[in-house]
Amino acid sequence: MVAFSPTRIELVDAIDDDIERWLDDRLGKLAHSEILIEEMRRLIRAGGKRLRPSFCYWGYRAAGGPPGPAIVRAAASLELLHTFAIVHDDIMDASDERRGEPTVHVLRGVNVALLVGDLALVLADDMIMGSGFTPEILAEAFRPYSRMRQQVIAGQYLDVVAASDPFTTEDHARLVARMKSGRYSVEEPLTIGATLGGGSRELIEGLARFGAPLGEAFQLRDDLLGMFGERSSTGKPVDSDVREGKHHLLYARAVATLEGAESDFFLEHWGGGKALDQPTVERLIRLVEASGARAYTEELLHRLCGEADAFLGRLPAPTEVEAALRELAHLATDRSE
Repeated sequence: MVAFSPTRIELVDAIDDDIERWLDDRLGKLAHSEILIEEMRRLIRAGGKRLRPSFCYWGYRAAGGPPGPAIVRAAASLELLHTFAIVHDDIMDASDERRGEPTVHVLRGVNVALLVGDLALVLADDMIMGSGFTPEILAEAFRPYSRMRQQVIAGQYLDVVAASDPFTTEDHARLVARMKSGRYSVEEPLTIGATLGGGSRELIEGLARFGAPLGEAFQLRDDLLGMFGERSSTGKPVDSDVREGKHHLLYARAVATLEGAESDFFLEHWGGGKALDQPTVERLIRLVEASGARAYTEELLHRLCGEADAFLGRLPAPTEVEAALRELAHLATDRSE
């Protein structure tokens, strides 16, 4: 249990240890459901930075909450919530790999994968509600926690809508980035933690202003890595966004900029799935870069990071908390994996 001011790695280890204990306990209580629990465990053990639990933890500490097992368990619940989201996301995207491992639906089939995701969501609720905070505090914190769940599902729907529109606008792509990932990855975890810590409205609003641009920047970095990163770092094929036909900001900007034969080629082949040969994939990636979409997205990402940094500097939080949040911001947006 964490009863100290942890380093990032110490916090991640404490979160992972708590998840392991929680899943062991559920394993003993859910008869004949071992595969569902073990698939969750396999996916969690495969990697991840535990950003959502970490932002939750430091939001709590920003509010003056003391370190201890209750906040570790509450924060850890967000990793189970994330497990629900990525298992279902992999099904919808027909992804073969996650964190360098086969996706759940590839190993177990779609029906089992759906149940793994469903159970992860239910266990996440159970974990935060059983974290040890008073009923009154949990009732307050459940509001942003519930909002977080609603937003990630609504964001996923908006992503589906975008995928059906070949002329997805920049505004819509950015809205998807904020709803599907940004708020759910940074802004709401901070709010949940600060609420658990009894933070003032001023602090919670300040954390949200810091988290909003940072969350969008996090998703933009993820999109850039998904196209221009390395498979060894991202844990999935770097051509997956091209083959799946992701309509993110890079796509929207390229579509708005390309003209003539290049535009026709791009629209015809983007999202062509496994039928695309490698030269076609590579040409599509080159077109994204040649359109200026990569440079534009990088510039926007850095601008958003600057906004977040400015808000962080104005937070009424201890120096230790500011340093931890700054480290997490760097990890979320200036990364190679």
